[in-house]
Formats: sequence, C-alpha cells, structure tokens
Amino acid sequence: MKKKIVVCDDDKEILNVFSMVLEDQDTIVVTVANSLVLMEVLDSIHADILFLDIHMAARNGDLILRDLRSSSKHNKLPVIMISGHIDGRSISIACGADGFLAKPFDLTDLESYIRRFVYDNES
Repeated sequence: MKKKIVVCDDDKEILNVFSMVLEDQDTIVVTVANSLVLMEVLDSIHADILFLDIHMAARNGDLILRDLRSSSKHNKLPVIMISGHIDGRSISIACGADGFLAKPFDLTDLESYIRRFVYDNES
C-alpha cells in the first residue's frame, strides 16, 4: 500500500517541491493550499504524516495542530511544522508538533522525518 504524505502550505512552490521530491512508486503526496479544507482532506484519507506550515492566510498551522491533537481520529498523526519565521521552532514545540523544518529546508532533514515517522513505524 502506498504511503500518503500530506502537505498543507499556502505557498504553491513549496507544495510543488514536496510533490516533485517525494512522490514515487511507494508514495502519494497530497497537497493542500487552503488550510480551511485540511481537516476535510484528512478525514477522507489515511495520512501517514502531515507537513504543516505555521503561518498561512486562511488558518494558521498551530491552531490546526491543536485541533488535531484534541481529535480522537487524528491525535496520533505525526505532524512536522514548517516555517520560515524565526519563531517557528518555539511555536511548533508549544503546540505539540513531532518535529520542525525551517524554510528553506534541507532535503536530508525532510527525508529523515519521513524515514523516522513513516517507514520506521511499520509493523
């Protein structure tokens, strides 16, 4: 079964990078540009990991993550926050993220999170 990586960011270039780098025969990348529909998307698929931008126009990622953590359906979903802002790391820690990627991010760090949370957790 293909692994599903969800990326929510209002920057379409970031979404394109994730798709180009990560999508292959074993992985599907689901991109979400409008943070207001993210929960709907997550309810409709079984995501293996979520990369979530902190600062977005519609709804900020820290608020979304707090909702995910209080949801019985999504509270175990690994969430990696992404941000180019100086406060990104502290915000991601405060709202319970499983990790943080600073923009611009290093592909090695991105792949490390995927290996750790998607493939190392296989039963």
